[in-house]
Amino acid sequence: MSTTSMIGRAEATPRAGRVRFTVPEFEAMLDAGLFAGRHVELLDGEVYEVVKNPPHDFAVGALADSLKNILPPGYHVREEKSIASWGRWRPEPDVAVARGDRRRYQATHPKPRDLALVVEVTDTSLQDRTRKRSGYAKAGIPAYWILDLNARHLEVYTLPSGAIRYPEPVIVPAGDSVELVLDGTTVGRIAVASLLPE
Repeated sequence: MSTTSMIGRAEATPRAGRVRFTVPEFEAMLDAGLFAGRHVELLDGEVYEVVKNPPHDFAVGALADSLKNILPPGYHVREEKSIASWGRWRPEPDVAVARGDRRRYQATHPKPRDLALVVEVTDTSLQDRTRKRSGYAKAGIPAYWILDLNARHLEVYTLPSGAIRYPEPVIVPAGDSVELVLDGTTVGRIAVASLLPE
């Protein structure tokens, strides 16, 4: 997501004037309408506002369409949908590939362990490359992609078994294609250029 502004700020030891939120506190604020008209998410106790624009929306839709065209049975695509919270995290990734049929999640959000891939589309945010990358790795999500609209490339992060941080990414330029690997199986390729606005 194009996460551009921080509303709350977390610290290991809170200082005067700063508050680190828990997921229940964040959800209570949402339910009370505190952020009415604003799209926000909780990242490690901090509240960030998400700003979307037409190029971002195009890329999210193009990516979701491309994934849907090659996913095998047993997976489905989620666009800008919540995932179950963990710790002080309640993100809403731009695109996610969840294991199982969509009906499996009628009464609950998928947990991080239910996700085979999470993708964020960015053009202005450092949070996707720093905070979210760290959080998704610690949650055990095996594959994380960042589609960078400004650099016009895709960053592919994969989590080794038992690791809690992603190693350096593989950078896939606009003129190349990315291999989609789900749970150790290659299921197809996607041309990076097809995901980028002109």
